[in-house]
Amino acid sequence: MAVCLANTMAFGADVAAGIDLASAYVFRGATFNDGLVAQPSVEISGLPVTFGVWGNFDLDDYGGNVAKNEFSEIDLYAGYEIPLGLDPFGLAAGCTEYTYPGGGAEADREVSLTASADILLNPTVALFYGLDGAIADSVYAEAGLGHSFALPADVSLDAGLTVGYLNPEDGADGFSHWTGSVELSWKMLSAGMVYIGQIDDEVLPDGEFAYDAEVAVTLGLSHAF
Repeated sequence: MAVCLANTMAFGADVAAGIDLASAYVFRGATFNDGLVAQPSVEISGLPVTFGVWGNFDLDDYGGNVAKNEFSEIDLYAGYEIPLGLDPFGLAAGCTEYTYPGGGAEADREVSLTASADILLNPTVALFYGLDGAIADSVYAEAGLGHSFALPADVSLDAGLTVGYLNPEDGADGFSHWTGSVELSWKMLSAGMVYIGQIDDEVLPDGEFAYDAEVAVTLGLSHAF
């Protein structure tokens, strides 16, 4: 890996590494751990295609539902900015492989398409389609708004709002949840909080590995090389 990174940097790419400590692991409204988790990541950008790896390491066992002090998930992803030439609008395609070390579950794979606009509140609309695994033939869509505020002493405040829509292969479809988030960043450090609100309990039911944690707090450390 060190050789690969060195060669990549020689071609002018950017490498960023970071780790977040979070009070819960919530993904698309569903809680996968309502206790402390560590989430390291590495991303290589500046090339025609962006590559990254992200992991979830459980520091709590979620009431015995997950293995403590083990990685429950490692994701590999790639993204490509489609050259539209239509500033301030953008379009990006992506692919993600979700793997579950030690869990025995089949890997999930999905492709995505994200449209964005670099205008007031930076609106985005993303569409995800499952190719393999438990999410095969399912569709998830998410719309978001966000804004960044520059504060004194090189501190930035980012605020965001998202709403998710789920259309699984089996089960009810509809708007599942919404989130509101704030994050403060200073140099390599960040601190954030997200609130997860349930919209339809038939689409996102209550319970473990569904709608459980309403709030997640994160502390992050990151560095770009």
